[in-house]
Amino acid sequence: MEPTVFLAAVSPITVGLVAATVALTLVAGGHVVLAIGLGIAMWIGRVLLARVVARRVRGLPRRIDPFALREPWRFYVRDAMQARNRFADGLSDATAGPLRDRLVEIGERIDSGVEHCWEVAQKGQQLTDARRKIDIERLRRELSELTAGDTRRSSVEAQVASHGRVAAREEATQEQLEQLDVRLDEAVVRAIELGTRAGEFDEVSAAGEAVDAVVDELEALRSGLDDVQSIR
Repeated sequence: MEPTVFLAAVSPITVGLVAATVALTLVAGGHVVLAIGLGIAMWIGRVLLARVVARRVRGLPRRIDPFALREPWRFYVRDAMQARNRFADGLSDATAGPLRDRLVEIGERIDSGVEHCWEVAQKGQQLTDARRKIDIERLRRELSELTAGDTRRSSVEAQVASHGRVAAREEATQEQLEQLDVRLDEAVVRAIELGTRAGEFDEVSAAGEAVDAVVDELEALRSGLDDVQSIR
């Protein structure tokens, strides 16, 4: 049973409703079996309602909040969202027809790109947090004071190496995300420009392919960071 459904099943409100149903049935002269049956029906109804609500909540689009991140990761998400908003504004001016239909498809891909950008930025923030948790200056000072034969040296060296790996991955992720952010901006601007010109379906499709390429690379970057875990 899902946690939210379980909580609904055992919540004081549910217990109170079941008890009230049983009590009112008995007061109204109902048989005890009927009262228990209605109480069970009330409980089942509450559980089913909680399950429906839980499924609908899961189906809602996830909220993207760039301000939940620190710079530079916040900037990349905010920039991608601004590009999406500019595209949506441009799409609202497009005339109905095949060209607009193609623009709608491009818009859906841009939405996916923003989602991937958000996920990559969260992983990037986790890398930043992990790096900052390692006091590299203290470790370097400690390492300089340890002799080659000191048994503690290998442990300190391992921590220094770990910091280097995390820092390198953080930097590479930032560089890739920055480049993809710029390319997404360029592709969106091009698609908006072409969308305002009649009879340019092929060119709009080419701009859409550019968006597809960026989104695919964002997805690949996100997949490559799946092993990054939140450190709190």
